[in-house]
Amino acid sequence: MFRWMSLAAACVLALGVAQAAPATPPAKLIPLRVAYDGYSMTTAPMNYAVEKGIFKKYGLDVTLAYIDGGSTLSQAVVGGSISIAQNGYAPAATAAVAGADMVFIGGISNQLPFQLVVKGTIKSAADLKGKKVAISRYGASSDVAATYTLKSLGLKRTDVVILQLGGEGTRTAAMLSGQIDASLEQYPRTGELEEKGFRVLADGLQIAADYPNTSYVSTRAFINKNPDIVKRFTMGISEGIHEFKTHKEDALKSTAAFLKSKPGPALDKAYEVFITKVYPDEPRPSIKGIALVLDELKTRVPAAAKYKPEQLVYMGAFDALDKEGFYAKLK
Repeated sequence: MFRWMSLAAACVLALGVAQAAPATPPAKLIPLRVAYDGYSMTTAPMNYAVEKGIFKKYGLDVTLAYIDGGSTLSQAVVGGSISIAQNGYAPAATAAVAGADMVFIGGISNQLPFQLVVKGTIKSAADLKGKKVAISRYGASSDVAATYTLKSLGLKRTDVVILQLGGEGTRTAAMLSGQIDASLEQYPRTGELEEKGFRVLADGLQIAADYPNTSYVSTRAFINKNPDIVKRFTMGISEGIHEFKTHKEDALKSTAAFLKSKPGPALDKAYEVFITKVYPDEPRPSIKGIALVLDELKTRVPAAAKYKPEQLVYMGAFDALDKEGFYAKLK
């Protein structure tokens, strides 16, 4: 059980008035630890931005760290060992409504980019009944995706056997060995499985486009003390996304190495899906999406009903950058 810091009203007020300081180049790079919880296409632009030195352009020496699991990642942020993290909207919101000092400062995937991938012999919802469906863990984004995709097929969670199997590598191995019948996956893994005879029965990008998947988070304490660093990070990740989207060859090469994936049709399709449907031009956290997360969360955590999305976000850096014309220059 987390030992969350209190979510005092004064902190909310302080967050609302915090100003993003000018991001003029410092005399020395500022070290910043940023964590993420998945080797996926949502992390690829941030990895690309580090590789290409884009964060350094804005005065940050970013070191990326992998932490398995959204709840564990939330603990690291609240505990202060990580200043900024790329985390799922669902686990981050869960932490916040439980009293954690947790706030959304951005969003890289404001859609639900999961596909329900099934054996080739499963052609319909009726065929899926009673079958084993893999997710990473309960409460994770893949678990949320399971609920949405099953509902789109007219099925309840109780109509299948949902198994927590961890990361996508483990889930894929279980699919290939025949231990499970279906799994919630993302491109390029979805494409790789399709090449092996599996098929997509439902696509989260089509049925739950407004439900958000991956955000950037920090704490109010860190933001109020370091608004300039948050602004520098926002500039770095924003340009990183832009460069990733506009430099396909370099982006694919970087992503293949990061995901330990082979160049080819599956990775090409993943790139096209994410740059056209997932990555935003301006990675603001999704107010509409957070409202959906809170609405879904309150069925399991009643305290979520007391929160409005605006209480859980910090827009100071984006507002300042829009005013300065930063995003207009990126286009």
